[in-house]
Amino acid sequence: MKNSALHPNISVADARAAISFYEAAFGAETKDVVTAGDAIIHSDLVLRSAAGESTFTVAGAFPPDSVAPEPGAPTHASFTIPVEDTDGAYTRAIDAGATSLAEPADWFEGFRQAAVRDPFGHRWYFVTVDESVTSDDVQRASDAWMASRD
Repeated sequence: MKNSALHPNISVADARAAISFYEAAFGAETKDVVTAGDAIIHSDLVLRSAAGESTFTVAGAFPPDSVAPEPGAPTHASFTIPVEDTDGAYTRAIDAGATSLAEPADWFEGFRQAAVRDPFGHRWYFVTVDESVTSDDVQRASDAWMASRD
């Protein structure tokens, strides 16, 4: 399988359940699963979105080197999926068992996003960005957001 330029490896407490969730919530396609006994130690999933194709790995956690996030605890990373329909992607993820972090909303004209936490502790953003949006637009919106937090 050809990997994308960045191939994140996601550690979870229950890899089988997580793979099923990512298939249902994001439409991911499982290409490969490697086990050691009952544990999933590697799996390759493909995610197709408005921006193209990406790959990622889901595996069981193997402390102390690989740990799964605690559901509900702060996370050290998040994942963004460019989609054609932020609202539809958000609804699909919620229906599959994700928890809402931010309902779909226009951050500014041409930029719509939503955020969920999957049942395994990872945070995911869905974004729909119009081709007319510039990096200056994003910077202005980011500055306004930060100013509103003060």
